Amino acid sequence: MSIIDKARELGEEIASSLELAQMKEAEIAMINDTQAAGLVEEFNQKQRYYLDLKAQGAELDGDQVKEVEELEKKVMGNQLIVDFFRKQQNFERIIEQINEIISDAIAGGHNCSEGCSDDCCTSCSGCGEH
Repeated sequence: MSIIDKARELGEEIASSLELAQMKEAEIAMINDTQAAGLVEEFNQKQRYYLDLKAQGAELDGDQVKEVEELEKKVMGNQLIVDFFRKQQNFERIIEQINEIISDAIAGGHNCSEGCSDDCCTSCSGCGEH
């Protein structure tokens, strides 16, 4: 089996993973809920606006900071949004683990996820020492 075939097989396994299915299901539930979808849209609009301001060198004033904090509280108070974020983070952890395994194999087989040692790569996130 070629490298490309193995990559395709890995992609198919990821696509059929429970973690991805759960994330997609949570995303659909969030999008289909008018309150959750509205909060996400409002948050995204405000975020883009404030990022544009920062890119122009402007700082947020006190009212804007308060507005952001209140909106974040609303967003994090919505269970559908929180559920989606948790499932998204879980899926992203799986992808990070896959990337670590691939990187470890390319670097010569040291598996940093099993704990750090002197043989571990400099990108080890297992203990933060390397």
